[in-house]
Amino acid sequence: MWTCRTCGAQHEEAPFCFGADAPWRELVDEDEFDRRVQLSADQCIVDEKVFFIRGHIEIPIHATQTEFVWSVWCSLSKESHERCAARWELPERQGDSYFGWLSTDIFGYPETRNLKTNVIIREPGRVPRIQLQASGHPLYAEQRDGITLEAASLKSHELLHAV
Repeated sequence: MWTCRTCGAQHEEAPFCFGADAPWRELVDEDEFDRRVQLSADQCIVDEKVFFIRGHIEIPIHATQTEFVWSVWCSLSKESHERCAARWELPERQGDSYFGWLSTDIFGYPETRNLKTNVIIREPGRVPRIQLQASGHPLYAEQRDGITLEAASLKSHELLHAV
């Protein structure tokens, strides 16, 4: 049980997974969406030439068995996307890795869009893991070193009240 510092309400448990808006918003007007965007829960293609995949940036929470998770989108090259899509349902896809660019703005951090990433594919049914390559960025440090439960709860609180 925790008490929100802003509203004073008591909550059983803070959520530790937050998703990003889909990546096409800046590329396509809403009235053109049906014509220009192919979208599934995990992949997005704009105009048959811009390719995205959804994955999770997982931040370990110290002294727990859980993680704070950012559900984000990364752009892939056409070749990487085609290979990934061709192997999407195969069990042997696990361990495939693709270079990508983070295509999501993440609340509470300096610029996150266009950070270098590795998109690490897991077994079918699991969202890919996004490993940041931006060693000087605070999000990279959190992914590497983890955060405290208090810090995770504070992030959750800030996000829930930022809406």
